Amino acid sequence: MSNSSVLIALVLQGFVLALVLLKNGVSVRIIEKEMSHRVGSRGSAIQPRTLELYDILGVLPNILKVGEGVPLMVKYVRGEINPVGTITLSEHVKPTPDTPHPNGHVVPQDVHEEVLRAYLRDLGCSVELGSQLLSLEQFPDSVVARIVKTDADGNQIEEDTRFDWLIGTDGARSIVRKQLGLSFLGETQSEHIAFGDIVIEGVDPNFWHMWHEPPKLLYLRPSGLNSKVFMLIFTDSSKALAGKTFTREELIEEFYAMTDRRDVTFGPAPWLSDYRLMRVGRVFIAGDAAHCHSPAGGQGLNSSVQDVVNLGWKLALVQKGLAPEALLNTYSEERLRVIGQMLQLTTDLHKKIFRGDSKNPDQGWFRGGDIQMLGVNYCGSPIVQEDDAVQGASVTPYSKSGTGRIQAAYRAPDAPGLVPLRCTPSCFFGGDDTTRAEVLGRLPKKTVRAVLLLPKGQTATDGSSTALVLEDRAGHAYAGYGMRVDELTVVIVRPDGVVGAVVIDVEGVERYFHKILS
Repeated sequence: MSNSSVLIALVLQGFVLALVLLKNGVSVRIIEKEMSHRVGSRGSAIQPRTLELYDILGVLPNILKVGEGVPLMVKYVRGEINPVGTITLSEHVKPTPDTPHPNGHVVPQDVHEEVLRAYLRDLGCSVELGSQLLSLEQFPDSVVARIVKTDADGNQIEEDTRFDWLIGTDGARSIVRKQLGLSFLGETQSEHIAFGDIVIEGVDPNFWHMWHEPPKLLYLRPSGLNSKVFMLIFTDSSKALAGKTFTREELIEEFYAMTDRRDVTFGPAPWLSDYRLMRVGRVFIAGDAAHCHSPAGGQGLNSSVQDVVNLGWKLALVQKGLAPEALLNTYSEERLRVIGQMLQLTTDLHKKIFRGDSKNPDQGWFRGGDIQMLGVNYCGSPIVQEDDAVQGASVTPYSKSGTGRIQAAYRAPDAPGLVPLRCTPSCFFGGDDTTRAEVLGRLPKKTVRAVLLLPKGQTATDGSSTALVLEDRAGHAYAGYGMRVDELTVVIVRPDGVVGAVVIDVEGVERYFHKILS
């Protein structure tokens, strides 16, 4: 048996999964087939919901330090140096107590990954470069992985190592997916997209830049305010370029042909890629290894992070013997529904952006609303205890709750201004002391952190030593959660920041945890 419980073959979301597992006491080993860490901005948009998950994981401060807000996009016509218009990609939203991170953040992916690797190093985990998964063999209680390790001189050593679990987050060309015999289901879009990072002189890095002459569209996305590296994205919705692979020189010629901007010059291209669009029917592994889709809307990286956070807390409970293995089945059950909606959303955006809309040609560029992912929910999940009034209601996986109160299956609002009254080692609002004590006594030991939230000016008299007692001195918790001060309400918040249940009695608490724990 390996010293590590989980093997992760990775791209960025593998780092996040490793953080979740390590913070929950599960050992991991991370392998990367490349000999050096990838460079390039790639997926750079971090949506508000992902920022909230990073806050839960404790990595948000350093992510915010290295990025910036979403800039304006400027539009050009052929031969003109000055733009003819602007597009607001995202309106700035003022933070509120229940949503402290409402605005997206832009971080080049290589910088993003380095921040996460630094947190992993602090937890004693590093990425094994030059290590590639060759094959795997599954057994009832483990997985044997054949790994080839290549050193700087090109020497190779193969090993067969046994793990409890193996997670493939290794991108659209996933070896893990191929080993499992899984394939993408659905239709391929006809558009061809070529993109990559390239050094450019002559354009302002404070803006995105766009030229659109149907069926072709080209835009430049800066990597940062002080960087000359831009991502160049070129698409042709005709079939003339189907199957073509672009070189750096060919992409530059397409730029000059569309813009007549010979004042713009090009330097090295750290990486280039071609992208074929695909819809996914079933998801059994995480991130781009499971769902490949249009880059429109900046949903891919964020959906991948949410995949692994959903999987991570469940895998940690199962690995530690606190939950049955059947809990892992809910990973696909919860995420398939969300990913299906995400694929539809990105496909619709893709059509608006790359095929054009004569009535509102700029509509597809807006990055607010559902794209921020604050409404992503798990309604209908077998491990969510929904209110009878909303259970089975027709809601989309990206829609916010319309009830005006806290609701199971949706994100748990934030609530600043809480003041500790007694720091003794799900959330309890109001109610009499006797009932609260009874509920606390029934909670699973060493698995649930109990927090008693009291309204301003009230103190606890039950003498319980099992809860962290906080006073809602600013009133944001009771207001944001829609709670009354004169009745007990228990809000059970999952490790991924999703409300698992809203109950009013001991039986409700026990009924919920029976869904989760062994």
